[in-house]
Amino acid sequence: MSLLQTVVPGTPELIILLLIAVIPFAVAVVVSGLIYRDAKKRNSGHALAWAVGGFFGGIVVWILYLVVRDEVGPGGAGRGGGRSRV
Repeated sequence: MSLLQTVVPGTPELIILLLIAVIPFAVAVVVSGLIYRDAKKRNSGHALAWAVGGFFGGIVVWILYLVVRDEVGPGGAGRGGGRSRV
């Protein structure tokens, strides 16, 4: 029996596959947590929805949140507060 036959088949491939699955999951969890914390700080009633959307929607929702985050809470420009448009 040679050395190649005693090694567990697919070990490097499994490690790479694990990294490909774990790293994006970790990034999604961290960014969703940041979105939730920011939305709560802005007193948004939809902070949990933004966080769940950020987790499942990925970079599209992350960019969308960055664009509209000034308007997500009661203090945002969309609800009478925030920046003055004079």
